[in-house]
Amino acid sequence: MAPTSRTPLLFDRWSDNYDRAGLQLLTYRPLHDAVVRRLGKLDPSVVLDLGCGTGQLTERLIRHFPNADVMGFDFSDGMLDEAKHRVDTALVRADAHHLPVAPGTVDLVVCTESFHWYRDQRFVLDGLARLVRPGGRLLIGSIATVTSFGDQVMRAVSSAAGTEVRALPPAALARLLTETGFEVIHQRRVPRFGLAAWPVLTDARRR
Repeated sequence: MAPTSRTPLLFDRWSDNYDRAGLQLLTYRPLHDAVVRRLGKLDPSVVLDLGCGTGQLTERLIRHFPNADVMGFDFSDGMLDEAKHRVDTALVRADAHHLPVAPGTVDLVVCTESFHWYRDQRFVLDGLARLVRPGGRLLIGSIATVTSFGDQVMRAVSSAAGTEVRALPPAALARLLTETGFEVIHQRRVPRFGLAAWPVLTDARRR
């Protein structure tokens, strides 16, 4: 994720508790399950887990695509240190805005629970459009408000706390994807147990 304000430090500190069973079950597992279901019978050669955290989804991607090269990228050293204990694959500390990946070499990018932290979401999507081969896929699972006004309020409140959250409404994210070279083929909210803030899963194909 992007090195803005206190975000990397926040996730470094959080990494020790990130894998707690209750937190995973209530918050992250429902979205990961939805992502895996969307992957279906895809057969990518190169998979990039952007904002991989402690490698929970990375591990599932490796199992789902045993013949693919699966890479995990995150800006938090703490998260990557935890991921190293879980997966035996390439794990790279990198800013989502400047990924060290050759253009046109990736078949599938999965980005869960990190897109809303990126300081320049359009810039990130422009970069991903260069990395993903035509016909390749991008799945984004992200916090999303219902309206643009809600997004503005969340940005203001989170900025005051030192870690701005950009929770684009689904329609705004779809427009941004279209403008950066993707075609949205699926978009829906993913229920989370006991939580009002359901994330949105967006599945897009590179044109």
